[in-house]
Amino acid sequence: MQISTDIHGLFVLLLAAFTLGSTFLSAYSILNVVRLRNVRLSWKAGKMKGYPIFSTIFLISAILMSGVVYQLSLSQYYPIVGCYIWIGLNWFTASYLASKRYITDHGIVKNINDPSQTVAWYQITDFVEKPSEGDKNYIFIYQENGDDERWQKRCIRLELTVPSLKVKKFKKIVSYKLGKTISPELEAFMDAGALK
Repeated sequence: MQISTDIHGLFVLLLAAFTLGSTFLSAYSILNVVRLRNVRLSWKAGKMKGYPIFSTIFLISAILMSGVVYQLSLSQYYPIVGCYIWIGLNWFTASYLASKRYITDHGIVKNINDPSQTVAWYQITDFVEKPSEGDKNYIFIYQENGDDERWQKRCIRLELTVPSLKVKKFKKIVSYKLGKTISPELEAFMDAGALK
């Protein structure tokens, strides 16, 4: 009997820690979005119609579980189910904000919670626009920021899929920010017969 009580206490403690951790993660993500300055454009970039897959599935599962608990009148599980829904909401908020793309006056923010995935306009050395119908794919080549000027900086590739509704405005921003230094390249696709 003592072992089951200890396991239950450990479970509740672990659930409380995850609830608190998810709250901090969500608050950190919201704070990072609020701190962004001069956002010119943003769009959803999650895998499931713009939404993150795993956090969405977790949140839906928690809501369904709460419906079952409510239907069966299992009142002793209300706090536990409430914690799961709160964790799901916080996880969804954090992952949704992290998966969004932000275009600012400073540069391209691919992940709001990871400063290394923010690319300043001055770092971009080249870019390619892939021709396609609807959503457009852009490939940017940029140099990482390095403290040591003696070593050659590494080039990194950043691929962005811009929704069709945002393409015109995105092109205008890119043209304004990079047009003076870089001329856009349109990726040319050649068939095998053209090479012979």
